[in-house]
Amino acid sequence: MMKIKYYWIGLLVFSFIACENAESKVTSDLLNFPNAETGEVNGDLPKIVMDQEVVQIGKVVVGEKITHTFHFRNEGKGPLQIAHVTPSCGCTTLKDWPKHPMQPGEEGTITVELNTTNLSGPIEKSIQVSTNGIPRDVFLKIVGEVAGQAANPNFEQNGPEMQRVQ
Repeated sequence: MMKIKYYWIGLLVFSFIACENAESKVTSDLLNFPNAETGEVNGDLPKIVMDQEVVQIGKVVVGEKITHTFHFRNEGKGPLQIAHVTPSCGCTTLKDWPKHPMQPGEEGTITVELNTTNLSGPIEKSIQVSTNGIPRDVFLKIVGEVAGQAANPNFEQNGPEMQRVQ
């Protein structure tokens, strides 16, 4: 009985992997590595340029959900691929970002939502955007102040990666 259960779980996982859109795959032509001897990189690199890297939300009330859309464009000479977008904690969730390679000159957006239910006082939340271009990583920030008492004052405001550093 247990083997059948694992069989179905494996089949389900395989189905999700098999249904992945081919356009969202990172191929070797999207990767750029510096020359080991000279440190030079291919001149046809993509370049992500953000319209705004830090957004000031001002003072908000505990429990508010703030949605913000960061705008960017590829000002490089090659296709830009966003490998992953990682928020610094569980209070920030990703809504949308381009999962396909973006051609030079193309514009895109990264939308995030900040839930202030378990936050209070000054806040600075970050979102790491990893790309195949210049720069490799961009750090977006949401800065402001949450007024009121947090619903759960013992809530860990820093993500698991912060716990590893401490």
